[in-house]
Amino acid sequence: MPYEGLIAETVNINGHEGDQIDAYLARPLGAGPHPGVVLFHHMPG
Repeated sequence: MPYEGLIAETVNINGHEGDQIDAYLARPLGAGPHPGVVLFHHMPG
């Protein structure tokens, strides 16, 4: 489902000791500045 006004994608981030972390990145299309939100979800196991 497309959303107007933003780009949303799945990206990979280098984590601790080179571990690859899958992340969801959403960012606005228009010129900034824009506030930011960082969300961490911890799931041990």
